[in-house]
Amino acid sequence: MPPKRFYCYVDETGQDTLGDIFVVTVVIPENKDEVLEYLEKVEVQSGKEKFKWGKADPNKRFAYIETILSQRKHPLKIYFSFYGNTKEYKALTILTIFKAVHSIKDFKNHKFIISVDALGEKDRRFYGSELHKLGIPSRQVKGIRREESNTLIRLADSVCGFVRDILEEKPKSERDERLTKLYKKAVKEDVLIEV
Repeated sequence: MPPKRFYCYVDETGQDTLGDIFVVTVVIPENKDEVLEYLEKVEVQSGKEKFKWGKADPNKRFAYIETILSQRKHPLKIYFSFYGNTKEYKALTILTIFKAVHSIKDFKNHKFIISVDALGEKDRRFYGSELHKLGIPSRQVKGIRREESNTLIRLADSVCGFVRDILEEKPKSERDERLTKLYKKAVKEDVLIEV
């Protein structure tokens, strides 16, 4: 059986907190092309469009993330890690990619094409080298320069924002309980997987 190719889309959030919190998300679609088309439709239908999570209208971004996390027609796995009190951003992003890839059955017999938001050339080589040392059979590590140009990176951004909104300590008056319920449901149904 020839190795299967897995496409991984990675984003992070939290550097603005200077180490208080850091969230990394890895999105791995089962069928990249089908999922891309589906996500583009959901962006339009929800009204979220190509806006980043933090810039999108709260009701539109909720409609977007709820639709994606509730559907089963276009299988995808969304992995995330939440870290606190650290500024080891690169190491933790690499660690999260490692943990997500390790959760895939028989991962050593597959190839992984890893796309990371805003990853420069120097860091691209560093990530590739570190993942190789960890035994991840990555075929390619690439940076996505403009998040707006890749639907799956936008999903990774939205999941980062979603998870951050849930796990960041906020006064009760500032919390969106719809997000909390959706988060619990997605985790319970293994759509959103903490690694």
